[in-house]
Amino acid sequence: MHQEIIRLNLGGVNAYLLKQNGNCLLVDTGGSLIRDKQLDNRRALLLQLLSDNGCSAENLKLVILTHGDCDHTANAAFLRKQYGVKIAMHSADIELVDNPTLEKMMETFRYRSALLKFIFLLIKGKITRIMQKTREDFEGFEPDILLNEGNSLAPYGFDAKILALPGHTKGSIGILTTQDDLISGDIIVSVDKPAPAPNAFDFKQLDESINRIKTMSIQTVYPGHGEPFAMKDSSL
Repeated sequence: MHQEIIRLNLGGVNAYLLKQNGNCLLVDTGGSLIRDKQLDNRRALLLQLLSDNGCSAENLKLVILTHGDCDHTANAAFLRKQYGVKIAMHSADIELVDNPTLEKMMETFRYRSALLKFIFLLIKGKITRIMQKTREDFEGFEPDILLNEGNSLAPYGFDAKILALPGHTKGSIGILTTQDDLISGDIIVSVDKPAPAPNAFDFKQLDESINRIKTMSIQTVYPGHGEPFAMKDSSL
């Protein structure tokens, strides 16, 4: 059994292509970021990277979304049409992808750091305008498959299971492989150094999810933003 996790660097946000025995699974799909000078759903780059790495409509078995934020889900509906592939995610984040409201999309703009809280208040109007534009451009969808704690991905050609890791969003999940590698979504970031997400819907749940991860024998963490890293070398 040879498992491969390929980071698709979409410029500030990651997707991951999982490959095993000729089968492909895509984790997250990219989307625009609030720091973009012009909204960019990163679709052209995503399609090119999928093609470069041998992913096609014939071998792409599933699209998995680690959570419902638009920078991870913006291309999901397009990929379903383009590849004829099903979309899977946790039910608690459906409200973020099925005709989401601006208020729902901004629920994770909550910060623990006093400095980040202050910065957010200073630029809240600008962020709100960007998110409103993002919402207008977003193609809503209903997932085909609802994922829960412990679900196996073996039926889709990859030996891994789902971990429920709420906190950043209500329905945040991770993918834990049989080789003890973790695709963490945005529960963990690795931009400057590995750290819990600076923003969250619920920080108590976020801390509980991070503490759960610490109890596991995780080898490599593949975050939603930033570089993958060895868990043993991190200070999480």
